Amino acid sequence: MAAETFDLDYLACLEDSSRKLESTSQQRLELMLKAQREVDTYLEQLSLDHPTGWVIPPKEVQGQVQGPPMAELLPIQENGVSIEVALQHFSRIGEEAGREGHPGHMAAVPGNSTAPGAIGDYLAASFDPHHVTFSRGAVNMQQQIVQWVGQLFGYPSTCAGNLTSGSTAAIMVAIGTARDKKVPESKDYSRSVLYISELTHDSVEKCLNTLGMREAVIRHVPVDDQYRMDVNKLRKFIEDDLKDDLLPFLVVATTGTTDVGSVDPVPAIRAIATQYNMWLHVDACYGGFFVLCDSTKHLFEGVETADSISVDPDKGLYASFGTGLVLMRNGALLQNSEDLTFEQSGHFRAPSIWLPLKLYGVSTFRDALQEKLELAKYLYLRLKNQPHLHVVKPVLSVVLFRLTGASDNANNHSLLEKILADGRFFITITTVKGIQYLRACIFCFRTHRKELDVFINKVLSAVAEMGLPEDDSSHKG
Repeated sequence: MAAETFDLDYLACLEDSSRKLESTSQQRLELMLKAQREVDTYLEQLSLDHPTGWVIPPKEVQGQVQGPPMAELLPIQENGVSIEVALQHFSRIGEEAGREGHPGHMAAVPGNSTAPGAIGDYLAASFDPHHVTFSRGAVNMQQQIVQWVGQLFGYPSTCAGNLTSGSTAAIMVAIGTARDKKVPESKDYSRSVLYISELTHDSVEKCLNTLGMREAVIRHVPVDDQYRMDVNKLRKFIEDDLKDDLLPFLVVATTGTTDVGSVDPVPAIRAIATQYNMWLHVDACYGGFFVLCDSTKHLFEGVETADSISVDPDKGLYASFGTGLVLMRNGALLQNSEDLTFEQSGHFRAPSIWLPLKLYGVSTFRDALQEKLELAKYLYLRLKNQPHLHVVKPVLSVVLFRLTGASDNANNHSLLEKILADGRFFITITTVKGIQYLRACIFCFRTHRKELDVFINKVLSAVAEMGLPEDDSSHKG
């Protein structure tokens, strides 16, 4: 029998190839400088001199696929290419995507990552700690952020939480904990009832499916004239469900609806939840960090009594997308793993929040958010006395407006197209209580009064171009 041999030359060849994955300080510097030039090129386009990435195409090509086909993208292949070639293809993301960090981007809830936040992500990826079991420092950094946010909302020091991959994951952790506490047996899922308002974000319903509660009953509670959950109708729903032998287990209040920016009456909802032994979750994903501002702090009264809270640092703290946070008032309910998460090898998200907070200080974020509140008020005041426009007074940084006197929605869509036509601004249309509105969410930290004045002039000129008849029914407040 031949003696077993080992091919050392083959092993050396593999080693030479795999060492490409290692890098010297000089190589890293060269890569970073070239990547930085690409970043600078992109960030310099985030101004009104460049489009938001959302230019309405001519009607004859609307609905057709725009941009290069997938086949033209750089393929994944056996041999590598230069960083220059890779970055050339990567730049298409900036060319083809909606630029949410653009000062004219006022659709959805615009995300904006700061330079220290991006560097925090780079540090996290470079150090790359397995923070669940092998890095107490990483756990401590994360929990420092969690405890600080808990204090903002008035939670006790015994609260606990976790950074998540976004708002949906945060809400899912909260609903899962509520389910285990209030509906411990799966045989009761089909008679369990969740109560949300008609303006609650759709991520809540998605979470039920993910958590295996597809059979649960969902009640959409109407909102009142201030777009807040109607607590009298909430109570009526609950009482009717109890008569039908159903199991009310969870109510979700929102502090900052994405459609309107309205804030549900948390103290009244808390009282109802307590009366019927229900879990109260507060969705503060968009509006939560406005708790930093003295002018809106009162809107968060009662949040400290919620059983759980979800809030997004990738919104109010301008962290990169994929950074959510869930808080549990009773921290013991989250003690399922060492760092309170089901993500055993999750990304180390804390540095993208921690580093900007350290470098800028909390006051900078408070001022940025307060500026957005003031700009929303400014937009409202500039538009509310204009003919042909009905404007809803903002609660946070969302402003709704529409044309008055229209028998259908065609005119509002025409107005939207005129506003979006040159690509400098991106807003959307939403329907609230059966009425369509144009919606502007002022949230990007690059949006200031200069940009808003241009937007206001764009709206007014677009209205004038429509040649509408004289109308004295503009909304005054």
